[in-house]
Amino acid sequence: MFLFLIFFPLPAVASPFTMISAGDPALEDLRFLAIQSGTSLLSLTPPLSRDETLLMLQDIDADNLDPAGAAAYNRVMEALNPKPLYSSGFLSVDAHIQAGVEGRVRTNPAVPWTHSDKDSPPLLAAPVNVYFADRAQMVIEPILARSRSYFNEAGAYVGSNIPSDAGQIDVTMPLRAFFAAGGSWWNFEIGRDRLSYGLGRSGNMAVSDTPDYYDMARFSAFSSTIKYSFMVSQMPLAIEPIMGADVQEGALTSTTQRHLYVHRLDFRLFKRVSLGLTEGVMVGNSSLELRFLNPLAIFHSFAAWRDYGEWGQNEGGKRADMVGSLFSLDASWAVPPSLVAYGQFVMNEWSTPYELEHWPDMQAPNATGFLAGLEYTRDLAGWGASFYAEYMYADPYLYILSTPFGSYIWMRRISDSEPLRYLWIGHPEGRDTMLYMMGARFSKENLVFSLNAAFVQKGEHTLLWDWNMGKGYNDQKTPSGVPENKLTLAVGSNWKPLAWLELSAHVGGSVIFNYGHTSGAREHGFDVMIRATCTY
Repeated sequence: MFLFLIFFPLPAVASPFTMISAGDPALEDLRFLAIQSGTSLLSLTPPLSRDETLLMLQDIDADNLDPAGAAAYNRVMEALNPKPLYSSGFLSVDAHIQAGVEGRVRTNPAVPWTHSDKDSPPLLAAPVNVYFADRAQMVIEPILARSRSYFNEAGAYVGSNIPSDAGQIDVTMPLRAFFAAGGSWWNFEIGRDRLSYGLGRSGNMAVSDTPDYYDMARFSAFSSTIKYSFMVSQMPLAIEPIMGADVQEGALTSTTQRHLYVHRLDFRLFKRVSLGLTEGVMVGNSSLELRFLNPLAIFHSFAAWRDYGEWGQNEGGKRADMVGSLFSLDASWAVPPSLVAYGQFVMNEWSTPYELEHWPDMQAPNATGFLAGLEYTRDLAGWGASFYAEYMYADPYLYILSTPFGSYIWMRRISDSEPLRYLWIGHPEGRDTMLYMMGARFSKENLVFSLNAAFVQKGEHTLLWDWNMGKGYNDQKTPSGVPENKLTLAVGSNWKPLAWLELSAHVGGSVIFNYGHTSGAREHGFDVMIRATCTY
């Protein structure tokens, strides 16, 4: 902090510097404004700083917005201009207490909840924001929360966010705590926060908000037409629970020296077309390396795998690289005003026709995926309405590479008595999946309604690590084996009758065909969630 104050002296009085993280309602309003105005966002890759968000709002004519657009614009501006409880010179502080109580009930414990456990609030939270004028912000958010695993407890008909004993408390809090700084063309953040790269409604293909948090350092430099971003995240991993086969004797089973490096370059053309290129590498067992901080380095494992010892023994010609690569392409096009088309392509491995012809038994299975969507927005009698449709496809080996340490898997510990929590870094449905989704969202003042219908076909490949080589594996299709087919319908609402009180409800139902990948087996069930959150 001392060095920061030397090189970036702060003005005596200024409006607070703020960051809008993934999951913040202001991002939904920003998205609505851009689509309705017929402009494409340069980069929807939160966290977004105050200056970056204001730059995006420059293309929106605030004086000619309809009632729904004007309301969304005002909510974004309120998020960018917090009113601290205490202010003195360049320093201001905001702190409050949130208490949230949530209850769930379902008719069939074999059918997963239709409302994600990640959306459940902590029982108690005490977020503290310290602002250093318009240059820096520090966020600390202590929480008292129930372990996520209890939401999905096998055989449970009911669920709650209230821990019934000390062993159920999530001890890895806080889930959000960081220091950030920035200016009119740059921002930097270090600590723990949520990330998301792209416009996907169901999730994003490369870097998604699927994990509970990222422990990371991130830098962005931006203008109205181009943005460069870099992120490095430490990702500890213990592999025993996700191994599909026995670990070889003497092989590495856990590490804290695992890092994800990601570079991204965004362009905007004619204010209507946006393109984003992402490249990255997962280094499975190495301390932080300066060479991976190079901007626009070609992070393909063909170049990096030689520098690290293989995982376990290399038997039968199998690869066991401790490095995995990532590439993605994002595109969005504001077709006419109020309609946007967007898409994402992601790749970890791809065997060329030449490789398949000359070395068919030595080729890694293809690992690609894509997402495509349409979204239409308009004002309906003062309601901000969004209608969207989305399709997602993932190869059987997407996110899985030749070792679990080089694969795109996120893990965290919850407590000593709890199982480890594993999630994908990319799309929450993961690999070997096809998803079809339609939905709508309606917002007016302090009331939000949402409707969603999804059909998901999942193959037999899961989070278990079962990577293999050879042409036979490369020929596998999505979904593999006996696909489990799930149809889900859900409706939700959020209402703030008072400034300090928010009430939420969610009702959903699912029908699963070929349940457990058993032909002809079927399960179905309904669930209800009710929540009240108070902020003081």
